[in-house]
Amino acid sequence: MVKSKSFTARIWGVHIFLITFLFFVIYPLAYVVSISFRTGHTLVDPENFLIPSDPTLEHWALALDQNYTGMNPLKKDLDGVDRVTFNNGIGDVVFHVDGSWTLTANTSFSEADFPIQSYMAIAYLNKVGDKVALSGADPDGFIGRQQIVLDLAEQRSKYGPDVLFLDPAGSLSSALTVYAKPPGATRTTLQYGGAYVSKPVFPVLSWLMNTVKIAVITAILVLLLSTTSAYAFGRLGFTGKGPMLKSLLVIQMFPNTLFLTALYLIFEKLGSFIGLMELNSHSALIIGYMGSMALNIFMIIGYFDTIDPAMEESAWIDGATPWQTFYKILLPLSVPILAVVFILTFIGIVNEYPLASILISDLDKMTLAVGAQQYIQAQNALWGDFAASAVLAGIPITIVFLICQKFLVSGLTSGGVKG
Repeated sequence: MVKSKSFTARIWGVHIFLITFLFFVIYPLAYVVSISFRTGHTLVDPENFLIPSDPTLEHWALALDQNYTGMNPLKKDLDGVDRVTFNNGIGDVVFHVDGSWTLTANTSFSEADFPIQSYMAIAYLNKVGDKVALSGADPDGFIGRQQIVLDLAEQRSKYGPDVLFLDPAGSLSSALTVYAKPPGATRTTLQYGGAYVSKPVFPVLSWLMNTVKIAVITAILVLLLSTTSAYAFGRLGFTGKGPMLKSLLVIQMFPNTLFLTALYLIFEKLGSFIGLMELNSHSALIIGYMGSMALNIFMIIGYFDTIDPAMEESAWIDGATPWQTFYKILLPLSVPILAVVFILTFIGIVNEYPLASILISDLDKMTLAVGAQQYIQAQNALWGDFAASAVLAGIPITIVFLICQKFLVSGLTSGGVKG
């Protein structure tokens, strides 16, 4: 085969285009995933671009409705004082300048919060706040680090002798060695871990279950109605078929947000008479989503047009009714387009926000797309929790796509005609 002079250039051009396309597709997802593993709620990691410099599972634990026990590095200055008192999250600490200290446990924790960990150590800082390296210090520059754990009394045997164990009803005493300031040091500090227990603020898993339930029910109903409607429009003749199809096409020209006010008023009025259409109910939201199947009808009609009518005519000759012809001949040959319609409807419902935001107001009944907005407030944007919830929303879409994938790649009329 003779290759033209521009063949190599075209190959390189296609590769560069594909790599660029994949970058713009993958990068936003990778960045959101990175935010979900970052400590705190920052959008920008000053040390690393995509890989978190201090990764944490806190946001994912909260998204999965689990308590998360963490620790923040804190410090107290020891110069010029006889003692310092503070709360390290585990309890109240009294630290004397000679290094002795006493910790009284906080009794407000529940069993689900344990174990809770902290530490105490001595560190010497220079005038710019950096740790001064000393012999015997650990990699973090701490001297004599003591690990402390608060747990139930029956769990004491789980911890080794190098861990200071404290039960919820007790107290603990120990000591650290405080040396004279080494050369270059200007401050003597007590470094400790400020333990904390984060509890879920919002019911993310309930939002996810609501989303999956609404999306599955809506996708099934849309699939049933759009398939039967497409069969009627594509195969049956009746008065007004042409004007009705044109009306459906015209309706699709207007954006869905244009109908939000009208839909709200309809559900507000009819909901007082019909329970299924009551505001702040999942059934009302499902009914509202049912009006977006006109495009699916046209897609299925187009697919039906590719199927040879001779198979249906043969069934009619053999005595099959229109309904038998529909579900025994046409439907088995239309599995690929039915899978496409189901997937597109499911994805659209999972990602839908405007209609769900005006019909659903109770926190426990929200979908994930609406509920996740609760993390983004004017005074407190919880970007880490928001990112974990956003990634969580992609899991059901991925599962549905993997399940339906085998139908998407099946033949259009495989096994329909011999020879």
